[in-house]
Amino acid sequence: MTNTTTKLSQSCALIIQSCDAYEDVWEMFFSALADHWKNCDLEIILNTESKTMSFDGLNINKRNYCDGYQPASWGDRLLRVLSQVDKEYVVTLFDDFVLEDKVNEDRLLECLEMMESNQAIGVFYFLYNHSETHKAFGDYRKLGKTADYKVNSCPALWRKSVLEEVTGKIDSPWAWEFFGSARAYNDKYEYYCVEPNSEDTFVYQYQLGGAIRRGKWLRKVIEPAIEKYDLSLDPTIRGYASESLSEGKYSLRWKIDFITLGFRMVGLKALIPLFRGVVSKLKRTLQ
Repeated sequence: MTNTTTKLSQSCALIIQSCDAYEDVWEMFFSALADHWKNCDLEIILNTESKTMSFDGLNINKRNYCDGYQPASWGDRLLRVLSQVDKEYVVTLFDDFVLEDKVNEDRLLECLEMMESNQAIGVFYFLYNHSETHKAFGDYRKLGKTADYKVNSCPALWRKSVLEEVTGKIDSPWAWEFFGSARAYNDKYEYYCVEPNSEDTFVYQYQLGGAIRRGKWLRKVIEPAIEKYDLSLDPTIRGYASESLSEGKYSLRWKIDFITLGFRMVGLKALIPLFRGVVSKLKRTLQ
């Protein structure tokens, strides 16, 4: 085990955001993780309701963090997990980020050391944020005070206490990004992302959003992984999603519930991302 890996494992836990319904994704995800993060010794926490798993070569904690507790939502479950993590920092990945290249441990360590030396830094995102950003240093940009998706689900190194601050018990993953970002407006912490074309820390099909869209597989992502790792996965059970980001619409009921949840989460601040979303949609329509 390298000194870099040792330093990371001493300071960070790796949280994989998932749920019991995505159990069929885990063998593919962990096969790719073990392949592209050799000798990873970080404690891995599979954030899910009740199920656990093990995988050769990976330090997956099989303790059920909910321990019979029935969380009200995804946010409640994440907060419960974080409250029991004994590290100051957490690396977060979602379970359908199927890695396709070597994890850049040097960049992870670089970000960790900057966070240790500057208590104002709350998170480093390892994808570029197309919202308001400002040139900061090296390969990193600082997100603006009211940047869209200032809180988001892309691969990240978080200061655990900051992640707890921007998460609410009633949050869903989608509302956490869209509305939860308002919790970070004018925040005392600094949020950073990498420059475009510098997304080399966790390499996956981020242009497509991962391996699953609206509950169905993306063929371009999973078929090479099934073949490479000789998986017994039957993709026809979930079926295949379109690779078009614009295809498919949410129901009116879903939209009403989503907006209602946003106001419950952040009050009138929910109007800011809603207004921006409408403006963005109008611009795309008029182009």
